[in-house]
Amino acid sequence: MTTQTVYLIRHGQVDGNVLQLNRRITVETFNELVAHVAQESINEAGSAQVRAIAPTIAGFNLKRLYTSPLLRARQTTDILAAETGLPVVVRDDLYELLPACLAVSPQKTYTMRGAYIRSGLRLITPWTANTETVYAAYRRVRKAWQAMTYETHEDFGVVGHQGIFRILFVWIHASRGWRLVKGDTSNTGISIVARKK
Repeated sequence: MTTQTVYLIRHGQVDGNVLQLNRRITVETFNELVAHVAQESINEAGSAQVRAIAPTIAGFNLKRLYTSPLLRARQTTDILAAETGLPVVVRDDLYELLPACLAVSPQKTYTMRGAYIRSGLRLITPWTANTETVYAAYRRVRKAWQAMTYETHEDFGVVGHQGIFRILFVWIHASRGWRLVKGDTSNTGISIVARKK
């Protein structure tokens, strides 16, 4: 008896994935960066990464690709679909957990790494206003997973984002029905999740 396998494919590289994390920036500059994260597109290196994994994806027995609606995931999916002929389903509930803006204080600077850490702390605080928290994203991703695995019992792929996949790993580890076979959230990394027999 075969078991259902799901392949989680992170999008190709974007310029935001290669930021200099030790560079000092103002809070205002960080918030401007955050405002454009959702619109980032894959760069030339990202396109090459996607084309490089396309033969691997074609070798899996996938019946469809689900994708996040964000541009970088859609671009990745478009390349994979063109190379493999797989049908694509866009799911709005697969978008990335976006960084939170920081409170603007005049002249305050952080390293890029420090700003992202502070942003992350805001995301894990349940009472943070004006942004989706990690807990809300967890509930959203869990429902998306349940919907996708209810729609089909065949193997499929999901093109998405590092943050969402890491949240999904938490749910899979707690799940009785699924196991994480391989976790890889690097650009175009392929994580493998299988139904428990």
